[in-house]
Amino acid sequence: MISVRRMLLVRRRIDPLILGAGILSLALMLGAGKVAFLFFAACGLYLVAIRHRVSRQAPKAFSALLLAWALWQIGLSLVRGEPVSGNRVLSYAAIEFAMVFLPVGLCLVPRPLDALATGARLGLVLLLVAAPIDYLLSDGRVGLGANEALFAFVAGVVGVAARLPARRPWRWLPNGTGWTYLSAVPILLSGTRAAFVIVGLAALVDLVRLFGRGFGRPSKRVVALALVGLALLSYPAGLIVSDRFESGVTEMRSFEETGKVTGSVDVRIVMWRSALAVIGEHPLLGVGGTSKMAAAGEKAGANGYMVTYYQHLHNLFLDEAISSGLIGLALLLSVFAAFLATVFRGTRDRSSREAALLLVGFLFTFGSFHGVLLNEWTLIALFGTMGTMLAAIGRKPTLSRRIEKRTMR
Repeated sequence: MISVRRMLLVRRRIDPLILGAGILSLALMLGAGKVAFLFFAACGLYLVAIRHRVSRQAPKAFSALLLAWALWQIGLSLVRGEPVSGNRVLSYAAIEFAMVFLPVGLCLVPRPLDALATGARLGLVLLLVAAPIDYLLSDGRVGLGANEALFAFVAGVVGVAARLPARRPWRWLPNGTGWTYLSAVPILLSGTRAAFVIVGLAALVDLVRLFGRGFGRPSKRVVALALVGLALLSYPAGLIVSDRFESGVTEMRSFEETGKVTGSVDVRIVMWRSALAVIGEHPLLGVGGTSKMAAAGEKAGANGYMVTYYQHLHNLFLDEAISSGLIGLALLLSVFAAFLATVFRGTRDRSSREAALLLVGFLFTFGSFHGVLLNEWTLIALFGTMGTMLAAIGRKPTLSRRIEKRTMR
């Protein structure tokens, strides 16, 4: 019979592989990635339930606020009597609830950032092959079998995770900020305009690093490589971006002339105006996730049928405010504020701090045009990366060693 001590020792070897394979699978939009992160969340919930002292290792402010936000959404939905079946608010709030326990569930991963960064880097390398193939076969926007916008966001998150500093990086997968720029290829092929911002944000952060105080002048080799990379990407990127931009301008002109929505840009404007009107009438508690689109559709007049065609408002701030009120929106914002505060207080590593800023910046910019917190792919990729970063910061001392010592008694 396998002893508990031996099982823990085996887990210390297996869990890093599961974590790395999890983020790699998410990059390729494979369901195994979701299973991997939910497995660690379940482990964390189990440990907190049977060993209450384990909860001391959790990032307190972040965990408390994420738990409060998830319970607020679930509680409002149940009090309103909304149906459980097909209720997206309940489903995604349940995932957020599970992610509260992820940092604790990673206790047996010796170096979480190593596993996450290595898996993300492998995922990006594979995406450089898979995305162009999918583009050629489908002759259209790339999503690897999923929604193209969701795929683009996940690719951007994986690009940020890949730049995290690993203590012992693989020789042919070294540390570096350049990994983030590889996500530009799948994002461009997805044709998702809002996701292009991750490249700009990364460039801004890296320019500050290169030319900021105390960092000196960049080497000629770095500048040369950057210019070559930009030259290679400029033509295909220009074609895709200009095509998407022109289609947006055409939609807006048609909307101004006819007053009827015809595409994705003008329908967003109508949805957002209608949502603000609903929020003005129900500011604190909102109207609920199952009723929000019908309520917004009523305010949209003749374009109401186009509003109700969608399942969300394509704006994470309005989606949260209309569903759970301004209280829910305040809790949402506080979760990410707590994440940034925990990272900046817990580590002086510049790369980790930059990655945290990129994650939140990418979420808010991309989420201003998409329902990024209303899908399991994006939720697990985002909170999985955040939870792993927080787990790495909280290793003082490592929880895994303490667990092993207790089991040996």
